[in-house]
Amino acid sequence: MERRRRRWRTRYGFTLIETVVALIILGVALLGLALFVSRMAHAGTDSNLLGTANELAADRLETIKSHLTYSTIDAYAGTESSIAGLGNAGFVRQTIIKHVGGGTSDSVDYRVVTVVVTNSAMPDTVRKTTVIAAF
Repeated sequence: MERRRRRWRTRYGFTLIETVVALIILGVALLGLALFVSRMAHAGTDSNLLGTANELAADRLETIKSHLTYSTIDAYAGTESSIAGLGNAGFVRQTIIKHVGGGTSDSVDYRVVTVVVTNSAMPDTVRKTTVIAAF
């Protein structure tokens, strides 16, 4: 009997199955990365809009607080659909002023000022409120 010698060939490279599995893993990782980048861009846009809305509301409140005559604060009440300034396009700012007390028999006299800022691209509205006592 002859003995046959088997020569084991040294394998170089990957099999087809190994290559397909590696490509599937790479594809899933890239899809996850694309989803992450998309969500991060959307969150950055929302953050920018909310920051601008907060600034607009705070600016209106500071303007009202610095008003010199208490009796004419009500003149600020209303809605602004076009707000001057760079980057303020599309924002709507509403100022609501509620007078509490102030009658001759009342022991209190103050105004509750609420500023609401909206934008159609924002997920939420921004609402800031302050109380201004008679001075």
